[in-house]
Amino acid sequence: MLHVLATPIGNLGDLSARAREVLSSATVIAAEDTRVTRKLLSALGIPSPELVSYRGQDEAHRAARVADRIEAGAEVVLVSDAGTPAISDPGEPLVRICHERGIPVRTVPGPSSPIAALSVAGLPTAPAHFLGFPPRKAGPLTRWLTVNGALPGTLVMLEGPLRVAKTVRAIAEVLPDRQVALCRELTKLHEEVLVLPAPELAANLLARERIRGECVLVVGPGETPKTEADPVRDDLKGLAAQLAKRWGCTKREAYAALTALESERGR
Repeated sequence: MLHVLATPIGNLGDLSARAREVLSSATVIAAEDTRVTRKLLSALGIPSPELVSYRGQDEAHRAARVADRIEAGAEVVLVSDAGTPAISDPGEPLVRICHERGIPVRTVPGPSSPIAALSVAGLPTAPAHFLGFPPRKAGPLTRWLTVNGALPGTLVMLEGPLRVAKTVRAIAEVLPDRQVALCRELTKLHEEVLVLPAPELAANLLARERIRGECVLVVGPGETPKTEADPVRDDLKGLAAQLAKRWGCTKREAYAALTALESERGR
């Protein structure tokens, strides 16, 4: 059996009694970083079982080897460095392989920074879209915000301290009417939850000498960003490219057929 177990994102007191029990009874702990997990177990006073790393460019291969151990009878617990595995952290390949092999997968829920941030932001919680980490470069970031800004509801994203000011500035440009919550250092000593209109938050961060700690940004709903792109047309173009190969015709011919069908159905 594979246990997917959430570890504290800051305050060690957030580890549940059940999580302690599962960690204590594990045969093997599959860790994002064995050094971080060993320190965590030591701080919690939990004896360290065998630790194996599943993170790396060969994560799928490592995950398969961990799955082999489970099939051989090991009780394996999957953890990331902090929070819930596979939520913008490694771990998804191992969970997927276990399902493919018919290995039971059980959750030991607990800390999760996106959910924690959403709960304290005071912004609508449903619907909410978890987007993970934004693109780093300016152009892709703008397009990413434009596309996701058209989604109904609240947006939740993760960001590092060195890039958060740049990301909030981009939000202020693309989604200027939105309320944005900066949730920083959650459960830690210098925890901060600051909710401001996007332009004001961008100015606030720009004025700071240094920003420390991992951040979650919660962007409230608002107007759909203006864009010159036509998503329906772009979708049709992508579909036309695929159908051109299937039909043995040019992309232009496939696109013409699709737009004709679209026009006919829209009457």
